[in-house]
Amino acid sequence: MKTNYTLSLLLVPFLFTSSALHKNALGKEALGKEASAKESSGTEVDKPTGTYASVITPRAVLNKNMKGGLVRVTWSEIEPKPGQFDFTRIEQQIGLLRPNMNWTLAIHGGWTSTQPEANNRGGSNFRGARNDRGPAANRGPGNSRGRENFSRARSRPRSLSPEWLVSDLKAETFSMAFRGNPVEMPKYWDPLVQKRLKEMLVAVGNQYGTDPRLKLIYVPQMTSNGTEGHFNGVTTETLLQAAGINSRLKHAEMLFGNRWVKASGKAAQSVLEAFPNKAVAFEVHELLRSHQIPADLIKEFQKPKYENRVGIGMWWISGKTTYQGNVLKLLKDYQGDLYGQVIGRSDQKDRFQNGDYTSVFKQAQELGMRYIEPWNYEFENHTHDETLAEFNTATKAKYSAK
Repeated sequence: MKTNYTLSLLLVPFLFTSSALHKNALGKEALGKEASAKESSGTEVDKPTGTYASVITPRAVLNKNMKGGLVRVTWSEIEPKPGQFDFTRIEQQIGLLRPNMNWTLAIHGGWTSTQPEANNRGGSNFRGARNDRGPAANRGPGNSRGRENFSRARSRPRSLSPEWLVSDLKAETFSMAFRGNPVEMPKYWDPLVQKRLKEMLVAVGNQYGTDPRLKLIYVPQMTSNGTEGHFNGVTTETLLQAAGINSRLKHAEMLFGNRWVKASGKAAQSVLEAFPNKAVAFEVHELLRSHQIPADLIKEFQKPKYENRVGIGMWWISGKTTYQGNVLKLLKDYQGDLYGQVIGRSDQKDRFQNGDYTSVFKQAQELGMRYIEPWNYEFENHTHDETLAEFNTATKAKYSAK
């Protein structure tokens, strides 16, 4: 449940806030967000708090304000061949952490292509590939900017989801563009895609599900970057056609939304089953130029069958209220766990309210965010250490298990 906690400085962003199993349970709204929550089975889930680097690097881990880091890996890296798993990319990132640091996990689903040339142009533009060495860009808050990748010199992957889904197993896909490149997107609602996704998650859960330092798993999505819930640059018509929905139908967008929420819930259930004692997050953005699908997803994940473990991710916190303003209003009213990621680096001043990076943390305070992922740039360059420390102290006091 939400709690208005105070900070002596402004706070920092990342998505997830503790929720009650039933949103109306016993008037707990008035008591504020719970420090910890229990599953329906009675097992306490240790949900993360504080600041985690959005990319783990050797320099970032030296900052004492970094409580952990986000491990990023693509499905295609984990399962290069059907049923054959490779955890090298995960191990490389975990290996950079100091012994007292925790980690969270984002397995990117998303596009694939059986045409290699479609995915080999233009270098590291995948949002999981970060490059923090260049100057700030004049970009709006809705645009991605590369930041330092966990392997630092890694090229954009050929695909996010494994190509064999299409070439060997004939998964259903639709054609779209990703940053000007033609790709094939597996349909999230395809039973084959859901089945293979679940099998991969079970394998990862068997490998890491009992690691006490693993605190949170993001639900993989079949979207533009495979974790964030958007199809930026893809037309509504394209998405409706992919779902076999006539765009001239009065309720066409509602029909698509119903299908998307159902597929999202199924994927979330697969994560819950693969990681039975871990917190889970589902990232939301506007879809079909509307906040209705995020609203339906938030409502869905508050149902008892999700065991009070599925919170909401917000990988675009900026301190501004103009970008995705209607979704932001939803999150202000949301009573569950909220996990955030800062939209940019502190030197990209145009991305923040009045050019002030600390406005992110004021907004995080207002939203009741328990966990936030600043970019590794902040940890490496000690840009806002005091603000990060304040966020760590406040969230630990309010949300850590007693």
